[in-house]
Amino acid sequence: MKKTILILIVFFGIIVTNNTSCTSGKIKSSGFNITGNVDGLRNRPVILDRVSFSNQNETLKEVKAENGQFNINLPDNPGVGYYRIRSGRNSVYLILDGSENNINIEGKYTKFNNNYATVTGSTLSEKFNSVLHDLKDRKIDIYKTKNIAKESDPVLGSVLVVNIFGSRPEFLDIHEAVYKNLENKYPDLYLTKDYKSIIDNLKKAFARQQARAKIKVGMPAPDIAMPNPEGEILKLSDLKGKIVLIDFWASWCGPCIRSFPDLTKTYQKYKDKGFTVFSVSLDGVDSRSAKRYKSKEDLAKAKERSKAKWINAIKKHNLSWSNHVSDLDKWDCKAAAEYGVTSIPRTFLIDREGNIAAVNPRFNLEEAIVKVLNK
Repeated sequence: MKKTILILIVFFGIIVTNNTSCTSGKIKSSGFNITGNVDGLRNRPVILDRVSFSNQNETLKEVKAENGQFNINLPDNPGVGYYRIRSGRNSVYLILDGSENNINIEGKYTKFNNNYATVTGSTLSEKFNSVLHDLKDRKIDIYKTKNIAKESDPVLGSVLVVNIFGSRPEFLDIHEAVYKNLENKYPDLYLTKDYKSIIDNLKKAFARQQARAKIKVGMPAPDIAMPNPEGEILKLSDLKGKIVLIDFWASWCGPCIRSFPDLTKTYQKYKDKGFTVFSVSLDGVDSRSAKRYKSKEDLAKAKERSKAKWINAIKKHNLSWSNHVSDLDKWDCKAAAEYGVTSIPRTFLIDREGNIAAVNPRFNLEEAIVKVLNK
């Protein structure tokens, strides 16, 4: 009898040993686990969903937290894809490569999202959070994000692009590049099929946008003749024979300023091959803002102050090309009206013959320049 009891004790001991593991003092079940310690979560339900780009999400498991702690256990890793842990209206998103065993989430319920929660045990999820944190803290901008998305695992890249760039047609080039990576590595993944639908819709929206645009690829670029800071009239047509980027910007435009580091690098790289920039500033005072000034003298002083900001921005951001113009009429700028510019930054690439080669190539400028060079 004693021998039988001893055998049973050993047997059950083996079962317990094989089905639990101890990490940092916490006992976890075998298989795939997501544990969490979330201040303020209390005893609320916690749900694991498989997320799609088409909003056709699938609930995989629901558990109830105990004093802010939870453990979601599945027999196996649910596979490569996009997931979320949610409770109430709060969610933390996860990106899995299929190799994870134990993921841990720490944070506060009031800030239970990827900007604030800490995720460990999932390399792609940690990278996703890192990019979001850097964007929030302005350590990187969307120009850097584009490169990160293109060079990362394609599931991470696609999630970054869909979340950060959304479904705006002007970002079609980034979506297409990341989708190509995703299709090459995961042709049968559900996210790949979802993303294909996004790409198709973006192409249709881009075509509609182009049809409505005043300036279209292939048409001759309307000439621009405006004064530079010294008052000399510079003409766009005088640059015929060069590859020219017309850049509509202003010293008060944050996205314009953030684009300058990449633009100046591109200029330095291709200036000896015939590339230059023709910068049109929308600094100044337009008819709408002029109403706040009581006299012509006050209006003239306001324009001078704006002109000084324009000139200082050129120096501060090392915009070393020589073609800088402005009529200091802000949104009443004649060139902006001619080119249908209603928001900035807005760019147009002109080929050597003086025709429009690309409209608003902000995020694929170098590719557009190379394409013109190879014609």
